[in-house]
Amino acid sequence: MQYGHAEKRPLCPIGLGVLGVGDIAQHLYLPKIKDAEPQGRIRLAAASSRSEAGRSWLAGRHPEVAIFSSLDDMLAHPGVDVVVNLTPGPVHGPTTLQAIQAGKHVFSEKPIAATLEEADAVVEAARDHNVTVGCAPVIALHPEVWQAVTWVRQGVLGKVSMVRARASHPGPAWDPAFASDPTWFYQPGAGPVLDLAVYPLSVLTVMLGRVERVSALSGISYPERIVRSGPAKGATVTVETPDNVQMVLDFGNACLATIDATWNVLSAKGPRMEIYGDRGVLNLYSRPDEPAYELFTSDPVTGLSGWLEQERPYHGSLMPTTTPPAAKEWSFVDGLMEFTDCIAAGTTPILDAERARHVLDVCLAVLRRVSWAASSAHRHLRRLSTTGCRESRGPRNCLHRTSPCRASRVRHARPWSQRPTGRVALLAREYRYRAHSV
Repeated sequence: MQYGHAEKRPLCPIGLGVLGVGDIAQHLYLPKIKDAEPQGRIRLAAASSRSEAGRSWLAGRHPEVAIFSSLDDMLAHPGVDVVVNLTPGPVHGPTTLQAIQAGKHVFSEKPIAATLEEADAVVEAARDHNVTVGCAPVIALHPEVWQAVTWVRQGVLGKVSMVRARASHPGPAWDPAFASDPTWFYQPGAGPVLDLAVYPLSVLTVMLGRVERVSALSGISYPERIVRSGPAKGATVTVETPDNVQMVLDFGNACLATIDATWNVLSAKGPRMEIYGDRGVLNLYSRPDEPAYELFTSDPVTGLSGWLEQERPYHGSLMPTTTPPAAKEWSFVDGLMEFTDCIAAGTTPILDAERARHVLDVCLAVLRRVSWAASSAHRHLRRLSTTGCRESRGPRNCLHRTSPCRASRVRHARPWSQRPTGRVALLAREYRYRAHSV
């Protein structure tokens, strides 16, 4: 199986059928797809939306595009080679499966499905129908991020032992530019893990490989949110899924990564990702006024060490430094075109269905830890605060079925009030989870 960036070469434009004409389609995908059409690699052939408002919006801007009210009708359009699935996350699985069964390639927004069973069905159906499925997020293909991935893979940092990544923002209800009703983002099946954590998680699976274990702590910091814009402006949204999640990922060989996934960060100035190795440190920044990355290195031969930035060439006082040409604006549609280039070249995209399935597996493992904590942590801790441990009587509530319950190793002679660090230590051990896919 050949993975990698497809060679960009003149080819017959691949016809796209966009499923879902909501906020992300109107403000990101559709404008960028139309901007990219002159390159001759993709073209917008059709779109489908159950929303009359979505169909009217598209018809008013691109009357040349075939517009349908049902997925079946769009799949029957002869010009559609790839379905771009921009529907809400909970229905990604069944709609992607329907497109695959019609013989279409599919590029889906994240996540690939709502459950592992749905993701497995997508992977199997794509194999049976000999079509290619790719999945966002495509941030790993951003030139600056891909450079960081390449450096880590080449060993520039040595052995990586720790990564810190930020996957937080204020949330869609706070966003003054959000144009649709954000309520479903705060309900079970959505939330910052599936919506935000997938970005650094996807990058890290490309950079470091598969995740072996996860841990998580969570909570609902703000039970109610006021919508600041869009059709639901002024409405109060009840938060029904954790809006503050901290997770730890184990990539094996003592390589750990932490990711914050919250809707509680109004702004931040720190790096969006910090990668620590035994030969160097790499920071990835996210603000346009900062360098794309900084590299710390230490030379054992000279004893010199320090932070490095990309140098602007200097050719002497008669030829002063010049401002480097502005980099080409990159968008998620560039990642989509990497996917269509792979289809044309017959290669497997880096962000294929199996990787998306693994990312979903990790996210669902985190949410299971979150759900277990919310439903049973108080009851479990109260049990442990008494002399003796009920959990030691059997494996029913033990997370590690093949070994004695870790709770049985905790001393219970003193009450919790006399052991202020006991709860933290216990939770850190109890929330450990070994992913099913490894």
